[in-house]
Amino acid sequence: MRALLMLLLLLLPASAFAQVYKCKGKSGETMYSEHPCDARAEPMKLREHSVPAPVAAPVASEPTVSTEPGQASESASAAAANSELEANRAAERTCIANATASVYGPSNDRVSTLQQQMTMLGEQLANAPDAQRSQALRTRMATFRQAITREHGNAHTQMTTARQRCLELHRPAQTPAR
Repeated sequence: MRALLMLLLLLLPASAFAQVYKCKGKSGETMYSEHPCDARAEPMKLREHSVPAPVAAPVASEPTVSTEPGQASESASAAAANSELEANRAAERTCIANATASVYGPSNDRVSTLQQQMTMLGEQLANAPDAQRSQALRTRMATFRQAITREHGNAHTQMTTARQRCLELHRPAQTPAR
């Protein structure tokens, strides 16, 4: 079943993973999800790149006039380079979107489980028979809050690493200027 789900996710177009929502949990913690958590969920923008202006191609009805040898080939190579750059940027955005889904999805699931456990502890705290039991519940809730904070930090660290890896994979090495 899990393999089928992963296969379906891989078959979805990249745009399906392109949106990430920032949400506030019941305890005020920040969560990230592919789907809006509630009406207050804020869509986040993934890294956007400015797109260079396309190289003007000659109109088909007009003959290409080359006043210097190599001018037409320079224009064609510039168009090819621009096309390759756009393909690399699209691959980079897809890579980042997939990394976002694979990092924040499981992280949000773990945070949700911790929040559910905190809710149950809160209900137990409201009905605690004595101060000793109340203190033990508060201590356990503090431990869960720390775990949620660590989970968020780990997810952010993993995403930073994943973004860097996507940049390295899909950005051509800069060539020194002549």
